Amino acid sequence: MAVVAMGWLYVVLMLSAAQDSVAAGVLVALALGVAPMVLVAALRRRRRGSGRART
Repeated sequence: MAVVAMGWLYVVLMLSAAQDSVAAGVLVALALGVAPMVLVAALRRRRRGSGRART
């Protein structure tokens, strides 16, 4: 899972670097890179937490 996340962040970094302005690059990095990773981390943390509570 970590290799996939690193690959995705690399692609997003290259995509944001190719933008015309710095603001567009930052928005692309936040929208396509940071937000999905935070969502995935929160869902994984929630899934792990609920599994421990049941046992």
